[in-house]
Amino acid sequence: MAALLCAACAAPPAQVVESKPPELPAAWRAPADSSRSLAERPYGALFGDPELEVLIDEALRNNRDLRIAAQRVELARAQYGLQDSERWPTLAADLAGTTQHAPSALSASENRSSTLYRAGLALPYWEIDLWGRLSSLSDAALRNLESTDALQRFVQVGLISRVASGWLALLEIDRALEISRRTEVSRAESLRILRRRFENGVASMVDVTQAETALAGAQAATAQLLQRRGLQENALSVLVGRYPGPFAPRTPLTSYPLPAALPAGIPSALLTRRPDIRAAELALAGSQSSVDAARKAFLPSISLTGFLGFVSPQLSQLIDSDRAGYTASPAITLPLFTGGRLQSNLAAAEAQQRIAVEDYARTTQAALREVEDALVSFQRLREQRDATERGVTAGRERLRLVELRYLNGISGYFEVLDSQRQLFESELQENQLTSAVYASLIELYRALGGGWQPG
Repeated sequence: MAALLCAACAAPPAQVVESKPPELPAAWRAPADSSRSLAERPYGALFGDPELEVLIDEALRNNRDLRIAAQRVELARAQYGLQDSERWPTLAADLAGTTQHAPSALSASENRSSTLYRAGLALPYWEIDLWGRLSSLSDAALRNLESTDALQRFVQVGLISRVASGWLALLEIDRALEISRRTEVSRAESLRILRRRFENGVASMVDVTQAETALAGAQAATAQLLQRRGLQENALSVLVGRYPGPFAPRTPLTSYPLPAALPAGIPSALLTRRPDIRAAELALAGSQSSVDAARKAFLPSISLTGFLGFVSPQLSQLIDSDRAGYTASPAITLPLFTGGRLQSNLAAAEAQQRIAVEDYARTTQAALREVEDALVSFQRLREQRDATERGVTAGRERLRLVELRYLNGISGYFEVLDSQRQLFESELQENQLTSAVYASLIELYRALGGGWQPG
């Protein structure tokens, strides 16, 4: 009783750490539909592209990062099993024989030999979890398992968005290649006409060389796009778990639909939708259990060792009924001096808990920012794309008029080349902005926690 009272006084007081969920805004700053969330859609319905859906399914089966994340879950599960087993007694079959040769207690010059055999069940060591220290450690391991599982889901969400973004980048390159090759064909035809006009003395050699330069520029742009396409195919292959190889999309980029207004739900829904926020919350709960276990380590530990079976000096009589026996050795251990080990362990656990609190708040803040960024990007990029689209329409009309002026001798060929260059750049910019709009949609889907079903 005196030992228990001393231990109760020795245990340090609990420190209160604020761990409630952070306060979230009621609505998004950027315009969004709060009645529903884009994350509620399955990833196959995001763009309605069967090719992309098949590719995502393949990635979810074969991606190496996702497989590693799954094995980390299995590792955490095994570690939880190891920790939880500490709460239960260990029983072992015990069969032993002991021979002792020592001086007799009656005469120092006389030696005596004795032999003892035993067989039965042994309880090597069992710490009785009177204070709940082992239960707290088991709970911490369980929270670590659940947090690791949530992080695996976060890897899955990221993988879905990366595959969709990679596929989108491939479609954007294909569209740019279409524009570049069409421009290349147009400039080759212009060069052919200019050479005939030069042969007939209508055009100058300067016009011919300018056309050759323009054609070479279009050919260089095509080669650069082909290089980008090869690199993008390789990156996409690794994402889906393949060796580098070709892809042949059948759906053009311009066929993808875009919602008029982005459904984003309400900010507080992120606490249940985002797997990384859930993982941070579980890690915080696990850190609290670790602090509890570290604090309870100051209390005395109660252990028990024992044996139940048969004991005999004769091996032939070992299992006789009159040879049954048992031993029980309970013990109470009170830590008096540990060189600061228990205090340091508690300080480390409390520091980890404070880190977990800040990490939870930081993860939530980052999630809010990612959603806001995606909403703003979608809105502004769409405005830029619409403006660029109007510029492309005007650029095509300008090129038509300038070509007519050149054929009628009103303007020089340099004006034609300048109009071609501006149109080519505008068409590529429009294509890039279209891809960027879709990319912001994918980013919003990921930021909202889409791509998995919360359990």
